[in-house]
Amino acid sequence: MADTFSPPRPRLTLFVVPDCPLCIRARDWLASHGVSYQERDVASDFGALRAMYRLTGQRLVPVFSIGDRSLVRPTGEQLTEFLLPTPSTGARP
Repeated sequence: MADTFSPPRPRLTLFVVPDCPLCIRARDWLASHGVSYQERDVASDFGALRAMYRLTGQRLVPVFSIGDRSLVRPTGEQLTEFLLPTPSTGARP
């Protein structure tokens, strides 16, 4: 039996501003769906702000990012499509 190598899946990054109601809702959505993520505060981390701007070309939060794919202020339906396993394959997009 041969070992197969699968590269690690890129980690989700959530760009936020403290006390932002939409960011709080985003954190709650991720927690309720068991999605792990790295949080970056764009209000106190200029590097995080630059990274978010490079990805999206804008300054609105929250931003969900995996690799070079990002969603800005997505709906719950958009998040489900972006982050959760698809019913037909069981794999995340």
